[in-house]
Amino acid sequence: EEEEEEVMKMRGGACDSDATMFIKLLPNVILQSILLYFALLAPTTSSNFPLQDFYPIKNLPFIQYVSIFVVIFASSLVSSAVDGTLSAASKQVLDPNVVPGETGWYDSLNRPKWEPPGFVFPIMWLIVSKPTQFIAVSRMMRLFSTQKKEGGGGGRWNAAAAMLVYCIHLSLGDLWNKVFFGYQCPGRGVVVIMAFWGVLIASAGLFWRLEKEAGLFLIPTICWVGIASALNWFIYLNN
Repeated sequence: EEEEEEVMKMRGGACDSDATMFIKLLPNVILQSILLYFALLAPTTSSNFPLQDFYPIKNLPFIQYVSIFVVIFASSLVSSAVDGTLSAASKQVLDPNVVPGETGWYDSLNRPKWEPPGFVFPIMWLIVSKPTQFIAVSRMMRLFSTQKKEGGGGGRWNAAAAMLVYCIHLSLGDLWNKVFFGYQCPGRGVVVIMAFWGVLIASAGLFWRLEKEAGLFLIPTICWVGIASALNWFIYLNN
């Protein structure tokens, strides 16, 4: 038992002091962001007939809805394709009751009493956060497509920049899953999740400037990532 605690202690110390991890993972984040970005923008050249416009999702060709769905709900699969492994985020979606990494690691941590029950996490991500992101991005993509058709260069590039920031946020989210759950490094996880949360807030701000309702639809995700950030901080400071 003492030997196991010593191994865990050494492992945490290495995680919290070795920046080599980020140097190795940064290219993956960059490449994943680029792939997600082009996956969103590539279908804007489609000439398919658009679907019926219904609130709150804007009228878009079917192929664009498909690309948005894939980017939002399966970004971790792109990450897996980049690094050649099934990411922690994918495993959580496939089996939310299983925590990747060392068996029993997460359960052994000192966690706050206010931590949401385990079943709440997949519900929040798959039923609340992801669908509202889908609505927000679809509205931004409609704005991008409209500006493109009307020749609105400034508005078009502003929308494109907002979408790039959004894709970077998705990549950072997948990176946090790898660092915190996969590598079991709470200290490095704090760094990643704060960057993840900050880029998400920046993305919402850019959405808001261009299309207020699109920005509002990112608020549920901002709140949920804020809770995850507080949980990560607590675990780091109390273990």
